[in-house]
Amino acid sequence: MKRRFLLLFLALIFVACGSSNRTSEASAEYRQMLEKVQNLDFKIENDWADPAKYSRVNLIGNPNHITFEEDNVEVFLPFFGERQFGGGYGSSGAIEYEGPLKDLEIEEKPGKNQVRIFFRGNNESENMDFRIIVFANGNTNTSVTSSQRDQISYDGQIVKKDPE
Repeated sequence: MKRRFLLLFLALIFVACGSSNRTSEASAEYRQMLEKVQNLDFKIENDWADPAKYSRVNLIGNPNHITFEEDNVEVFLPFFGERQFGGGYGSSGAIEYEGPLKDLEIEEKPGKNQVRIFFRGNNESENMDFRIIVFANGNTNTSVTSSQRDQISYDGQIVKKDPE
């Protein structure tokens, strides 16, 4: 009986020590990610699109990005779904915005190891709200709500910015 108790006690100690190491690694990842987000100097590329009414779409090999640079952002995301109003002739159909980060909010969630970014953008014909969740490991979830299109979400990750 004492031997079982001793083995159980040792096993609990090993598990506790291992989990504290993972916690410190996760908090280091979180701090690195938080610094990138606060500096607003990073790029997101998405692997998946999740339209509101349709199945997931694999975006690997399709150009898409959200590039933050100081107080500006450049967004090019392919759109899959219904558009309530016409986009006009010559429009690509993608979600596109390039300009200042309007109504920018950055919300830190250290307990969940994530940062949430909110901003607005508009072009000639539509208004868009962007909500991005950045996880400590660099994965992202982006949700776009538009005045003219169905809502759509994207799953991706932070990547190195292209050298200029």
